[in-house]
Order: sequence, then structure tokens, then C-alpha cells
Amino acid sequence: MAQPIVKYTLTKQGRVPEWLSTDSRAFAGQHGITGNKSGYIPRYEAPQDTIYLGIAAGDPDPDGTPDDYVGIVTTKALLQTYITATGSTLQYKTTTDTVTGIQTATTVGLATVWNNPDNYQGGLSTTTSTKFTASGIGTAAGITTTSSTSTTSSTTDGVTTRTDKVTTTETTEYNTS
Repeated sequence: MAQPIVKYTLTKQGRVPEWLSTDSRAFAGQHGITGNKSGYIPRYEAPQDTIYLGIAAGDPDPDGTPDDYVGIVTTKALLQTYITATGSTLQYKTTTDTVTGIQTATTVGLATVWNNPDNYQGGLSTTTSTKFTASGIGTAAGITTTSSTSTTSSTTDGVTTRTDKVTTTETTEYNTS
């Protein structure tokens, strides 16, 4: 028994049709769009005015289908056409996160300077890398900044040196239509 991709509406009671697949790999309620044309008497009345994509539990009966069945999507090309048209109408956007900046600051010094109770800061050496920047494609929708810190210690001839490295990363979310 096949489980085809179908277009459907909710039942008259506003529920998902019982004939949709309940298999864990199936989907339902995807790419919802109005089934009515603006300026005309509506073809579908609430709660059946939105057409969705889903997986049916079997093939449609050739002798007739329930009123919540709209049609079957028989080919990949038809599915792509439907999703493209729906995406255009609903203005779908593709979101891409792009790393747009990385900078590292490294501070090195004797462990006795780091742990000095008098808050003495002499003897510490900090180097900061040049900030790497990049750009993405599309419209910037948001920026997230994260930092990571690592600390290492090494002892040579009884002298302990501590190194702290802080890396800051900026990630920009870009949207494209």
C-alpha cells in the first residue's frame, strides 16, 4: 500500500483527517496556505480554508474521497512547484548563519602575578589577534556573540606560567528570499 503526499484541509470539525498516516516517518500540516482566492466567493469555508501537505495512509479511493481531501502530489516536479508557489506567496526565507568575526586575546604571565592578593597586574603580557571579518549573502537579521576561555599552566625550573586565551566569535544570521 502506497503512502502518497496529499493536499488536504482540516475536517469540518477542525481536526486533522483520520486518513493521514500515523507512521513516525510521515508528516502532516506542512506548507499551509489559503485555498481561497481574494475577491471571490470562498471555495473553502472555515475551518477548511487552509490547504496543507501531508502523507496519506493509503491511495485515494477512485470512487470518491472525503471533502477534506484536496488532491494528490504525484511527482517530485509537482511537489517542487507547489512548495515554490506557496513559498513565494508566503514569502519564505532561507536563513543562513555565517561566522562574521573571530578575535583571540592571549594573556601570559607568572602564576604568582595572576594570583596576587594585592591585585597587582604588572608582568602580564596580552596579545590580541587582528579581528577576522567576513560577510554573508542576504539581509542581516541578527548577530550573536559568543566567547570561549581556556587556561593552561606550564612549569619550567619551578616557575609556573599561566596562559589565558579568550576567543570571541560573532555569527550573523542572514535571510534570503
